[in-house]
Amino acid sequence: MDREYFDARSWELCDQVLGSLRNKQLSPLPHHYQSEFNELLMNYVCDEFTCATINQENSSDNINKYLEIAQLALQAFIQSNQEISKVMQEHTERMNPLHSYENNHLTENCANIVENLVQLDAEMSNSLVRAHEQITQLSTQIEHLTEENTIDPLTKFYNRKELFKDLSLISESLHTNTDAPDCYLLMIDLDDFKEINDNNSHLAGDKTIVYVAKTIMALIRNTDKAYRFGGDEFILVLNRCTLNVAQTIAEKIRASIEKARLVYENREIHVSVSIGVSKLSGKHFETSLLKADKALYEAKRKNKNQVFVITEEE
Repeated sequence: MDREYFDARSWELCDQVLGSLRNKQLSPLPHHYQSEFNELLMNYVCDEFTCATINQENSSDNINKYLEIAQLALQAFIQSNQEISKVMQEHTERMNPLHSYENNHLTENCANIVENLVQLDAEMSNSLVRAHEQITQLSTQIEHLTEENTIDPLTKFYNRKELFKDLSLISESLHTNTDAPDCYLLMIDLDDFKEINDNNSHLAGDKTIVYVAKTIMALIRNTDKAYRFGGDEFILVLNRCTLNVAQTIAEKIRASIEKARLVYENREIHVSVSIGVSKLSGKHFETSLLKADKALYEAKRKNKNQVFVITEEE
C-alpha cells in the first residue's frame, strides 16, 4: 500500500468518525473522537491499516540505513574532491614561474612541468579510484538493503509488502485506463502443509516450499511476478493476461507439483496445491484479493488439488 493511498483512506476514516459522532450526538472532543476512531478502525479496516502501519514502522529502520549510506557516499565524494583540490593547489604552486622557474633554463623547466603534471595526474587518479571504491561498496550495501526490504529470503519471491505496493499501482492504472490489458491473480496454497511439517520436520517443510517456488518460477512468464503472501501461500500477478491463459498457467502449476515426488531423509513427501483465480479489477485491489481467496477456499472445499476460478460477476 503506497503512502498516497494510505492517506486517502485515513481521511475517509476521519469523515466516517465525524459522521458517527454526529449520529450519536457526541461532542467532537478528543477522547470521543479517539474512541470512535479506534472502534471504526477495528470494525472495518483493521487488517489493512495495521499492515500499512507495521510496514511503515518496520521501514523506519531501513530509511535510517539508507540515509546513513547516502551520507557516507557524500562524504566519500567530498573527501575525494578535497584531496584533488589540495593536490592541484600544491602542484600549481610548484609550477609557478615566480618560485621554481625563475631562471630561463627552458628545457629544464619544461621537464619539471611535465614531471609535475604526470605526478598530479597520478595523485588525482588515485583519489578518484579510492572514492570510486568507497561509493561502489556503498552502492552494494544499498542493493542488499533493498533486497532485504522487498525479497522473501527463503523463496526469493517478492514479499507481502511489495505485493501491496504493486497491486495498488496496478489497480490505480486499471481504474484510470479502461483500455489497459487485463491482469489476473492466482492465489496458491499448499495442501495439508501442516502434516508435512508435523510428519517430517520444519526443515522438510522449508525445502518443500522452496521446491514449489522453483516450480512456479519455471512455469510463469517473464511479465508475471510472484510473491510469498504467507507461510505456504503465494500470490501470482499475471500481467497482460486473458482468463484462458491464467487458467492454463494455474493448471500447469497444479499438475507439475502433483507429479513431483520429493524425498527427505529417505521419506517421500507428496505435495499438491490448490489455486484460486480472479481478475484484478477496480480501484482498490482488496476486492480482487478477497475474490482470489474465495476461489482458493472453493478449490480446497472441492477436495483440494484443484484450480477454481471466480468470474467478475460472482
